[in-house]
Amino acid sequence: MTNDLLLIGVLIIIGAIIGGGTNIIAIRMLFRPYEAKYIGSFKLPFTPGLIPKRRSEIAISLGKTVEDHLVTPEGIQEKLKDGLLLKEAEDRLSLAVKELLKEELTLDEWLELHLDKKDQLKNIRQSIELGLETKLLGWIEEYKNIPLKESVPKLWHEKINATIPSISASILKKTEEYLHTDEGRVQMEEMVSRFFNSRGGISNMLGKMANRFSLSSALTNELVRFLNEKHTEQLLTNLLQKEWEQVISNSPSNYISDENVSTRVQSLSKAVVDQLPLVGEWDKPLEVWSHQYEKILQKTVVPYMMTSAATILSRYIKSIIKRIGIREIVTTEVNGFPLQKLEEMLLDIAKRELKLIAVLGALIGALVGLVQGIVIVFFV
Repeated sequence: MTNDLLLIGVLIIIGAIIGGGTNIIAIRMLFRPYEAKYIGSFKLPFTPGLIPKRRSEIAISLGKTVEDHLVTPEGIQEKLKDGLLLKEAEDRLSLAVKELLKEELTLDEWLELHLDKKDQLKNIRQSIELGLETKLLGWIEEYKNIPLKESVPKLWHEKINATIPSISASILKKTEEYLHTDEGRVQMEEMVSRFFNSRGGISNMLGKMANRFSLSSALTNELVRFLNEKHTEQLLTNLLQKEWEQVISNSPSNYISDENVSTRVQSLSKAVVDQLPLVGEWDKPLEVWSHQYEKILQKTVVPYMMTSAATILSRYIKSIIKRIGIREIVTTEVNGFPLQKLEEMLLDIAKRELKLIAVLGALIGALVGLVQGIVIVFFV
């Protein structure tokens, strides 16, 4: 009886060792050996291991699975719709903008430091100036020999003609007001003095005998009376209208010489660009001038950028994913991943389960050994 129990125990132990050991070897054979083994020209069976042998097929299958079932356009669209991803991205972008506006660097220096774009803004400014200069020169070349009346919009011409009477009235009013000022009275007195002094002789003597103040006062009153007469205003209006008609009857070439037009246009282009927002401030540190744009950036530009990005992603996500080639990326990465690291990673993740598989194999082996022992003891 003791020998029978000993036999059964030995068979149980042997069965457990064989069952557990077989499972352990099977698990190891999933990965090892990494390469085929040969004895002479004879290739050993089961080499390389299953995963190394089927690695390319696994990579292709995994890439297809990821593209078709895991990273899908529908899944990404649902993620975009819940708003959490976009909100987080917007918060991060707002923080980045806030930090950027506090920089002590100029915008050109910041671009050079972070994006390796040296003199990028300088080139942009030069391009803007050159474009504006080219446009102005082209416009001048096109219209320089055309009379102004043909190039000035008709509405402008009508408005200017309608404004001339009020300009005449304003000139007369300002002239009258000036004559009544202290400066105007002094000018009239000096004019009377110059008149008599220039005549010499008897006129000079008469001028000294006369009260020049009363003469200048009388002359002023006469001028004021003349300015207030209705026909004076009409006379000035007619004169201004005649001069305006003369001006617009000529072409720009009558007023601008070809020698200095290029220099003037270049100076004008530079002056205009200097007044443009941002462009005229690029050479100053960001913290000095950027605060005036912070509100519009944070309240308008950043939300608009995120909304536009979400719209574009939602509309073109399928073509974007197709162009990215997720299947090819996964396939390439799996094929290039070191087998030893892949083995360590999988074994570490499934350590508990693999131990249970080995234990289960040992239990099954022990059970088989027990059955064999019982059969041998009682039936053989």
